[in-house]
Amino acid sequence: MADIFIHQIFYDEDSRAKLLPGFLPLDNTRNERPDWFEFPLILDFLRHNTLQDDAWYGFLSPKFKHKTGMAANAVIQKIQTQGQAADVLVLTVAWDQVAYYLNPWEQGEVMHRGILDLSQRFLDHAAYPVDLKTLVCDSFSTQFANYVVAKKNYWLQWQALAEKFWSYVEDGPQGAAGFKEVTHYYGKKTHYPMKTFVQERFASLILATGDFRVIKSDPSDVRTPNSALFNRSLETRRLLQTCDLMKTQYRRTQDPAFLEMYWKVRGCIEYKAPNLPRLPSP
Repeated sequence: MADIFIHQIFYDEDSRAKLLPGFLPLDNTRNERPDWFEFPLILDFLRHNTLQDDAWYGFLSPKFKHKTGMAANAVIQKIQTQGQAADVLVLTVAWDQVAYYLNPWEQGEVMHRGILDLSQRFLDHAAYPVDLKTLVCDSFSTQFANYVVAKKNYWLQWQALAEKFWSYVEDGPQGAAGFKEVTHYYGKKTHYPMKTFVQERFASLILATGDFRVIKSDPSDVRTPNSALFNRSLETRRLLQTCDLMKTQYRRTQDPAFLEMYWKVRGCIEYKAPNLPRLPSP
């Protein structure tokens, strides 16, 4: 059985008290760059630790249980029972949005306007060959919150991309300034830097363009769709699940008929576009 090192991050005594038994506490009480949230802590861990070839590693936020409904033992058991032939476990957040949108950047344009062009600008600078407008992501290749547990080969790719992004935003050209501007955090009255939501989509980018063996959690039968965006009906749930299935089949076969069916099914879903408040003046 491979070793499993799933860390859960805490910022203070209050968040430490809420850590899930079974995860390893990861101290971020110094939090020297709060504008980046957990990103520099994960990057620093990878810089200073040698990962075992066949071990599993994860870095989860204090809000993991609230966002996923999963306990630590459920995550560990999934790896123990299904992980022998896998490299990555995706712990799904917002399954309904994963299913509905073509990819996390289309979703991002709704929640954080401008994120697609900013992300594409960085990826072009980093010579990362992908067109975010057409990239198809399903529930095996989408993650909004860094809720990924994976082996060394995934984390080395994540670190390489993260190092380039850190340098680009911190020391990069004039065009990098847009990543430091604030954007909405859906459902909250506060605002956060755009770079936070760009880096949270790195997992999706790596999984959608790489060659990884992926397993996932599937909360689509137990967690209801977001009522601010969708009707909470059985019909809506089934249509959303079908959207994800069509995207998965397209990614596996590259048969355009599956992608055409995804768009047809998506068109049957009653969708309520969010009306976000105006951003504060810079």
